[in-house]
Amino acid sequence: MILELKCYWEILSFCEINQINQKLRVIKNKVATRVNLERRGVVIENPLYCLCGMVEESSSHLFSVCDFAWRVWCLCFKWLCVSFVIHKDPLANFLQFRLSQASDSVNDVWDAIWVGVVSGIWNHRNCVSFDRGVVDALEVFALVQVKVWSWIYAKSHCASFGYSN
Repeated sequence: MILELKCYWEILSFCEINQINQKLRVIKNKVATRVNLERRGVVIENPLYCLCGMVEESSSHLFSVCDFAWRVWCLCFKWLCVSFVIHKDPLANFLQFRLSQASDSVNDVWDAIWVGVVSGIWNHRNCVSFDRGVVDALEVFALVQVKVWSWIYAKSHCASFGYSN
C-alpha cells in the first residue's frame, strides 16, 4: 500500500499536487483567512475582508458569498456557457462541480476549473492585502482562464478551448 501511494505521488505533476492541496485546504476550512487566524490566537488588526471591506473574512465569504467572488464565478460560468448556483459552503460549492454521469477525465477538468477559480481568488486577495493590488474580478478571471488551460493542456495536449466570452 505504501509503495502504491509513493508511486501515485511520483506520477502526479507539481500542478496536480498544488491543486489537491488547495482543494483540501478550502474544503476543510484550513485556509489562513482572518477568521481562522483569530481562532488560532493570531491578533488581527482588521478582520474585515480586504476585497469588500464589509464582513469578516471567512472561507465561505471569501470564495462564495462575497460580491467579488460572485463576479469571478459568474464570469467563469458565462465563459463555460453553464448556469450554477453558488453554494455558501465551500464543500457544497466544490461538489456541484462533480458530475455524477461524467467520466473521470471530464471531472478532472471541472476540478481544475474549480481549483483555478478558488486559487485565483486567494492569490488576488493576497495581492490586494500584501502588495497594494487593485480589486479586479476581470483580471482574476483572465488569469484563471490561462491557469486552467495550462493545467488541462499539460495533461492532454489535444485539449483546446477559446478565451473569448
